[in-house]
Amino acid sequence: MSQTSSSKTFHIVFRRDLVPKIASVALIVMLFASSISVISASAQVMQENDCSPPLTTTIDSNYQGPVVVDAYWVDQGVVDTSVSATNPIKKEVGPGEGAEVFAVVLNNRGDNPLNSVTAYLNLPAGFAATGESKIPQLLQQYNPASKVATSNFALASYYGQVAAGGTFILFFDVDVLDSAKVGTFGTNLVVNYKIGVGAAGFGVQSCTSALLEVPFVLPGKVIMDISTDTKTITAAQADPMTITVLNKGSAPATGVVATITNLGQKGNSGSGSTGTLTLSSTTTNLVNLGANQFNLGVIPANSSAPISITVFPATSAAGQTQDVSVSLVYENAWGKQLTTQLDTGIFIAPVPPQSLSLAYAGNNTSPVITSGNLSNLNFVVSNNGTNTASNVVISLVPSASSTSVSVVGQSTWSIPTLAPGEQRILSTSVFAANSLIDTPTSFTLTANYVSQGQTNTNSLTLGAFVIGDVKPQLYGLAVNYVGNTPNLAGSLLNQGSTTGLYTTVQLYKSPILQDIRAARMANMTGNGTGSYNGGGSGSYNGGGSGSYNGGGSGSYNGGGSGSYNGGGSGGAGGSGRTRGGGGMGAGSQAMAPQFLGDLTPDSPIPFSIPLNGINSLQPGSYPVSFKVVYADDLKIQHFVVLNGTVSVGRAPQTNTGHTHDSVLDQIPIPLPVLIGIIIAAIAVVIVIRRRKSKNKK
Repeated sequence: MSQTSSSKTFHIVFRRDLVPKIASVALIVMLFASSISVISASAQVMQENDCSPPLTTTIDSNYQGPVVVDAYWVDQGVVDTSVSATNPIKKEVGPGEGAEVFAVVLNNRGDNPLNSVTAYLNLPAGFAATGESKIPQLLQQYNPASKVATSNFALASYYGQVAAGGTFILFFDVDVLDSAKVGTFGTNLVVNYKIGVGAAGFGVQSCTSALLEVPFVLPGKVIMDISTDTKTITAAQADPMTITVLNKGSAPATGVVATITNLGQKGNSGSGSTGTLTLSSTTTNLVNLGANQFNLGVIPANSSAPISITVFPATSAAGQTQDVSVSLVYENAWGKQLTTQLDTGIFIAPVPPQSLSLAYAGNNTSPVITSGNLSNLNFVVSNNGTNTASNVVISLVPSASSTSVSVVGQSTWSIPTLAPGEQRILSTSVFAANSLIDTPTSFTLTANYVSQGQTNTNSLTLGAFVIGDVKPQLYGLAVNYVGNTPNLAGSLLNQGSTTGLYTTVQLYKSPILQDIRAARMANMTGNGTGSYNGGGSGSYNGGGSGSYNGGGSGSYNGGGSGSYNGGGSGGAGGSGRTRGGGGMGAGSQAMAPQFLGDLTPDSPIPFSIPLNGINSLQPGSYPVSFKVVYADDLKIQHFVVLNGTVSVGRAPQTNTGHTHDSVLDQIPIPLPVLIGIIIAAIAVVIVIRRRKSKNKK
């Protein structure tokens, strides 16, 4: 009985004791709930049927829970190690870059620690969840967010405990589509979390959530590059060159400062002053010629800024590529200052082949200079290229090894322009001393010109040969008789500086020959009585129109009806000839060349040319011409026509076995008058004889 009653009593006591405990637990729960309500006293609370987390949509000064501190993009490879709230590594991200990581930094403003944080980020148009942020099973558990967010959201979780005042980061895998736009978007983040109450924050867990605004920014990306607009420049002249600094990205580059660190040095980033490409001047924001810096300021997205400079490539750089290195300092889309070294290149055009040609313009392959005289030297300048040559300067200088030859005439010529295919003939005079006879010498012909902006030089060595001068002159012209043959005699004197080789002389189209022909024509009118060497029928060696040694039909001492030295029925006539020939001519001996040999300087050589018929001329002075042919030191033949005057007197009278002087020839009366007198005398004698015969009868 007692045991039973005692057990019942215990049971009753137990039951009675349990009620206060249960009541105390309920009181604690009510107190905790009241504390939660105090924390979110001013917040609007929405209850859900499944998880029943309250969704805080208004964040004010009384709010205790996670708040957004910052949001930016980071590299996937540094999410776990380098990124922290105190060390943000903000990445530039532009449209169409695909899978990227968006970091949201949160801070626990509550007095209690947070656990089991799960967040859902509403994504703007142009973005989509990817990777771990797109797990369908987890996304389906998010019911509270469905009433405040669109269907485009990404998931992120933080499984550690966040102490009161602590900071943590949520990482969202986001696919940046091509349709995304650079800029800042207004979006929100729903954060589900548990609040721990008690020691270590794990005594009692309370599930709640908050709707937080997130600064969702797509900053874009700055992509810097450089290029040279002028890919090919010409060596050895000032050439403008433009280096273009480009921003190929989707965000503006600010505070851009460009520094040329290398010009012309391959694989070397030293100063450009020691390379083959030298910075001369600039036209765009040149700060320091020594540092080659340019303040370019802001370069918008997909824009560029030029750097204009002038460079002087060395001739040794022709036909080669040269490096151009530029260091860029700029601020990226997040405002972080970056430095990058960019390289490009240019090509120095090869030196074009010589387009300006120089050539000697003469009959010989090389000039021949006559010593002791001014010799003309002609040469041709031709533009054989396809480009116009400008500022052409031609100079001619004699060989430095010879001081006995010099340029006496013009030695420098300037031609402003020489078009393709055009040529100019230039002339000057040179002098060589007699000491250079039979020796070679040379001249250097140099042409400096500009073609395609390139300074060029072309030269030609003109080899020349110096020869002496042969100057034959006539002296002592006279008519001499060798026997009964008249000769035109004289002397040739070489007044030059060298010997005239293989010299010949001959009568050349002399006026005296015409005078002889004219005299013989006049003598033809004397046909009849005949005289010594006379014409007509029956002159000495005559006949017809013959003169001395003349032609005609007469025989020796005969012809016609004349007698020896007279008329009548004289000697043996007929058709015979003695030493006949062209009665009108002076004979071929006068026209044949007469060989004199070498005509040495200052040594006269006599000559004598037979000239029949000269005694038929009236006494007086007659012009004569001689052709003198000789060879120079190079065995090149030359000829010169020398003119002179010869005095012709009366022919000397000579006695021979075949001729006698006629009394008529000794009378100084003109022949026609003398004939008239004789005829008159004969007529008088005949008349007198007839009268005497009549008187006798």
